[in-house]
Amino acid sequence: MRDQREFLRQMGELVDFGRAKENVLTREEIAGYCSDMNLTEEQFELVCAYLTEHRIHIPGFSRGAENVQGVNAGGKKEAGTSEAGMAPADSKYLRIYRRELKELPEYTKEDREEIYRQLREGKEETIPMAIESHLGRVLTLSGRYRGRGVPLEDLIQEGNLELVTCINSLLGNREVADFKKAIDHAVRSRLIEIVDHELASGDSVSSLLGRINLLLEATHTLAEEYGRIATIEELSGFTHMDEEEIRMYVELSRDTIELGSGEKNNG
Repeated sequence: MRDQREFLRQMGELVDFGRAKENVLTREEIAGYCSDMNLTEEQFELVCAYLTEHRIHIPGFSRGAENVQGVNAGGKKEAGTSEAGMAPADSKYLRIYRRELKELPEYTKEDREEIYRQLREGKEETIPMAIESHLGRVLTLSGRYRGRGVPLEDLIQEGNLELVTCINSLLGNREVADFKKAIDHAVRSRLIEIVDHELASGDSVSSLLGRINLLLEATHTLAEEYGRIATIEELSGFTHMDEEEIRMYVELSRDTIELGSGEKNNG
């Protein structure tokens, strides 16, 4: 635990360094600061994600991409990446899946609102259209958790299963005010759960940073959804982490992870 505290103290200093640099750090600057930490490539990417969650901009870095920009922890371009610095190409399965999604009908906002209305009225025949109209959204959400130990194909599959479960639960439901928000919430929660399960089985540094990053992302997501800081109970329900675990990570992160105590109003 002492080593974890020391590592997070160093991360806190790196955040302060970024603040002093007007909230912008290059990968080379980060690599130089972390040069004595002997970070693996995966750990370096997690450090970049940690800084991003603290609103430090890193040119060329984007969460959810694998080996973004093809630059390693030393700041050099990796072999096997394109000049554009894109992540490795999608698998054959993903290319086929993306092509199939493009062949589906396009649903406007108005179309989805009508689908939600019919779902709310309990019309079962609307379920297939509701699922179909959200498959692209699941793909987008799954991509945000790419490169964290779980293959994108698995994320999409789990996200789609959760989508089906959520839409079936919304059939005839007149208590949920915003169906789109409810669907996003359910899918994100499931994706976080399976990524966290994978992270928890990793090495101490990767697990520590990865899980704290997930919690930071979750607090930001729920703050946008609720219009306030989420309570520890809400955060636990969303991430599927034990409340004691969350408290431990809040302490380790020097209270960077905010917890609220207001009334729940997420409807």
